[in-house]
Amino acid sequence: MSYIFSWVKNLVCFYLLLTVILHLLPKKNYQKYVRFFSGMLLTILVASPILSLMGNEEVLKERISQAGLFQELDNLKMDTEHLENTQKERYLREYEKALEMDVSRMAEQKQMDVSQARVHLSQEYEVESIEVTASLQEEESVFVQKASFADRMQEYPRVQELKQELMEFYRLEEAQISLSIE
Repeated sequence: MSYIFSWVKNLVCFYLLLTVILHLLPKKNYQKYVRFFSGMLLTILVASPILSLMGNEEVLKERISQAGLFQELDNLKMDTEHLENTQKERYLREYEKALEMDVSRMAEQKQMDVSQARVHLSQEYEVESIEVTASLQEEESVFVQKASFADRMQEYPRVQELKQELMEFYRLEEAQISLSIE
């Protein structure tokens, strides 16, 4: 009889402790971990009197601890993959910004004022396309506004030179580079 009383007392104490812990958690994200762990403990508490009579209590405890370990390893693996993907995206955006600055410098060397430079990278960090919006220096822009884009390309070879330089430097096809003159 005292064994049953202590068993019920353990269950009540467990529920009280679990309730306090769940209310004291700083973030709701941790609740799933606490509930998983408490579920394992509850299973052990409920099944321990029956298993101790049958002699299988240690086997159950071992299997439950193994299941908990495998669950934690799966959670850790998912968290690690998420962090790696987030970090890769951050590196990709920073590399794009650096390339955009390089493209802007190349255009400025050709005496163009760059209003926008955009570089698109693949997941393997290869340049897929470049988009540049620039204007020619003021003394030439008056004449350029009256001409069509094809005329501007022929009349001002530095626009074509920039495109050629970008194609050679980044090993791109002509269709992958978009130069817009304002």
